Amino acid sequence: MAYTPVHDYGFEAHSTFSFPVEHGQYPLDQQECVVSPESRSFSPVRDQKRFADTELQEVAPYWATPGHPMPNVSSHQRGWSGSTISTEEPPMAKGVSELASPPPSTKRKAASLRCTSGSWTLEIITILVSWAAVGAIMGVLARFNGRALPEWPYYITLNALIALLATVATASMSISLQNGLSQLKWIRFKESRAPLADIEAFDEASRGTWGALKLLAKARGGFLGSFGAVVAIVALALGPFAQQVVTYQSRSIESPRGASINRALNYTGALPGITSSTGFVPILPLKSAVYNGLFAEDGRPSAALAFECQTGNCTWDPYKTLGVCHECVDLSPFISIYCAPNDTSHDGCGWQVPQGAKLNSSLEVFSMTSHIPTARGDMAHSTIMKLIFMGTEANDGLAGEKKPWARQCVMSACVQTLESIVTNGALEEKVVDSYINKTVLDISGSQDDGKDRNVYFSNPHSNSSTPYILGIEAMLAMRGWFSSVFATGSAIRTATGFNRTVNDNDNAVVVNLTVGISSGETFFDSDIVTAFYWNYYQYDDGLDMLMHDTATSMTVAFRNFAGSEPVHGHATSVESYVQVHWGFAVLPIVVVAGAAVFLAAAIYCTKKSGTEPWKSSAIAMLLHGLDHDTRTQFRQSGNLREQKLRARGIAVRLGESDDGRILLRG
Repeated sequence: MAYTPVHDYGFEAHSTFSFPVEHGQYPLDQQECVVSPESRSFSPVRDQKRFADTELQEVAPYWATPGHPMPNVSSHQRGWSGSTISTEEPPMAKGVSELASPPPSTKRKAASLRCTSGSWTLEIITILVSWAAVGAIMGVLARFNGRALPEWPYYITLNALIALLATVATASMSISLQNGLSQLKWIRFKESRAPLADIEAFDEASRGTWGALKLLAKARGGFLGSFGAVVAIVALALGPFAQQVVTYQSRSIESPRGASINRALNYTGALPGITSSTGFVPILPLKSAVYNGLFAEDGRPSAALAFECQTGNCTWDPYKTLGVCHECVDLSPFISIYCAPNDTSHDGCGWQVPQGAKLNSSLEVFSMTSHIPTARGDMAHSTIMKLIFMGTEANDGLAGEKKPWARQCVMSACVQTLESIVTNGALEEKVVDSYINKTVLDISGSQDDGKDRNVYFSNPHSNSSTPYILGIEAMLAMRGWFSSVFATGSAIRTATGFNRTVNDNDNAVVVNLTVGISSGETFFDSDIVTAFYWNYYQYDDGLDMLMHDTATSMTVAFRNFAGSEPVHGHATSVESYVQVHWGFAVLPIVVVAGAAVFLAAAIYCTKKSGTEPWKSSAIAMLLHGLDHDTRTQFRQSGNLREQKLRARGIAVRLGESDDGRILLRG
């Protein structure tokens, strides 16, 4: 048996009507809908009470009476309260045509029901969130541009913050893009007839990048749909471009930790020595410095200098210090042939220079002649020593070729202007200027006569009033010791010279030496001569280099001596800082702006076309799907592929059906 409820909705009292309901489909008034103001509002509970006294009457369905014309019987359906009630069967005298359709008032009420799925509030909020995230990225970058890399707790980095904000922007923006693209399908079918396959194209475009690419390839999205698909595709680059905006560079910054290095204002290191020709001998640190400069050959004569640089990288402004300078000149143009007074055959002749040095014969391949200033003032008062080197084989010549040469080097006390720099803990210094007092002074006589014999330096080209003084005792100590250490000597290749090694000179050495173009068993008067011989043939500027190393090492000894003055410098450290490339910020801003424009256009088109904002609602798709006639056309399609092919040829439009429902109609 079937029962039909008859509800009193304010129409004429006890009016009875019914209309057929398709199998498996709920009547319109049972869908989740809102009622327009055209119909009267009611409460299901209140109406249930109104129908409590309704009489239930059993009726026989039309299929229970074979051959009888189909009567207007009520079909079983659920009432608002969930109970099942019935009304009395209308008289059979009424015509079938009159009972076949519901009264006009019921049709108007069904047509007034509209299913909705909310507003655009969520999409607008997500766009604002996207703008806020991108704005936060720009704000953070502007805040730290050109500044040191921030150190945040829990090891959070600037890249992590930018990545998080970029993810928030992309995720929130995708909500607006997806719902906007989904809404375009309803607008498309609302405004005009379109192939049914377009509904799938829009749905795929709203789900991801591949669907957006397919929508562009098929050119079925129209201008607005294509624009939204492009924004959805380009949005994939928002994160990488946001990361690319910021880079990290390194720079040197001044550290508050100190940097200092010593300079010498004076040097008075000397000890009395009765074995010295001058009565004084140098202190041991100076002797060590001289030997270090002569024999170390490490290219770092200033390595022994004491300095402070806690960061390992320090610089100093140019400063002056008392030190030792050297100067070398070429005397080769002044060489002349020298012959012994009793040699008339000229077979044993050698060469000489006017400065007082000579090679006795061609067998004397190298010589060193030292000149120490005398107390009578035959040289500048600041001169410590003068050395003249001569040889028969030039280092730029051929082996065995007789090509005599001569070179003079002078070592003097001076005032140097230095530039010092420490890089990764290694000190490097450069002499940018020097001043030598070339005053000649006679210092002969008693040291107790009250005369000031110290060596003073005052640069007339400098505004500094700082006095630099080399004590006369220290000067005499160096001259006296150097006269023995740098004694005149030579290198020869004769048997007589070899015999002298054992019998005459304890300092002499015999070496079978091959260096540069010079080779063979050679006799050297001292290790000092050997050192200069080796450097001359081993390096292009070997003599100058050895004099430079010795002078620099002696300057270090002056600066390490008691009474030196510290010079404060600038300690630097390497700092990583943020550098922003604003050109990469264009894409994130453009993408979010494009998404906002697309959403605004979708909202405008929705209102203009009168389309409900169903967007991606699955319920709306089920309730407002295909009408009966359109579904009938797919009965012959055996599988999904055939159905998709048939959907391309079926054009539908979103419109109102005969019973007042909004469906996709063919």
